[in-house]
Amino acid sequence: LLLFMITAVSIFSCTNDYDPGLIENLGMKEQPLRIITKVLTTKSPNFMQEFTRGSVIGLHVVSESTGNIYDSNPDYKNVRAEAFLVNYKLNWRQSPDIYLNEEPVTVYAYYPYQSQVNFDPENIPVRISPDASLTKDYMYGIQASGQRAVNQISPVALLNMNHTLSLLSFQLRITPEAEGCFLLHAIQIGNKAGGTALCFKGKMNIKTGNIGGCAGTNASTRLKLNTPRMLKKIPDEPQQLMVIPTSRIRTEVLFTINETTFKYKIPANTKWEKGKRYIYNLLFNGKDITLENVSTSEWLPVEGNMKNTIL
Repeated sequence: LLLFMITAVSIFSCTNDYDPGLIENLGMKEQPLRIITKVLTTKSPNFMQEFTRGSVIGLHVVSESTGNIYDSNPDYKNVRAEAFLVNYKLNWRQSPDIYLNEEPVTVYAYYPYQSQVNFDPENIPVRISPDASLTKDYMYGIQASGQRAVNQISPVALLNMNHTLSLLSFQLRITPEAEGCFLLHAIQIGNKAGGTALCFKGKMNIKTGNIGGCAGTNASTRLKLNTPRMLKKIPDEPQQLMVIPTSRIRTEVLFTINETTFKYKIPANTKWEKGKRYIYNLLFNGKDITLENVSTSEWLPVEGNMKNTIL
């Protein structure tokens, strides 16, 4: 180490010129970026891993000082990163690799990855599928606060991944006076006649997770149960659908029970925010559906029949 320091001092004391070759020889060459993806919730001080092997996210890498594409390299606009496991630990393989110099970077991420010729980080397409089980769990990621500058000296970026949709969870039970056997076959959510508040297509900003550029339609999203669920007096496993956040509710939920459709109208002052889970506890007396209570929580991984939640 002493010999190395003496050599370094002697080299730079002989010239004032900056020689990248000398820097590389002294171990200061560019380093490949590594990322760690976590989801932090207000329910716990701990990080929870949300992705599994084969998950693919997109990275957008910019200069911390200017906000422009890092190193003026257009390949760093929408970098594909795929998850793989090493000794049960999640790692990410980027294509192409991102090499960092002394200039710090800011890294943004989004899920799921979309290959776009004209990639715009502030207008990433988001779509709610008519089949609720096929809707993607759209997410956006930003660098965790408090970490040191990300550059060749410290080439690791910790990314907090956040849900950008709202998760609606319905728990339906029958009242004591209800007689007979009632089977739940499907749940559908959409705008009421003349309503346009609930959007089914939009554009996500990778930096904020906000979705804009959408207009409501008469479209709907429907969750069909593979096996009809018998309604009981005690709430059973919740049925869940994802929607684009909105604050202008004019929406109704349709429940198909014993091949008959029953409506529940969402109250007009309802607001659905990104990254929130809304739990509706509903009562069914054989003729009508009424609200028992509704609660809000952070969107946490839960067991259930929602196939596209990434666990």
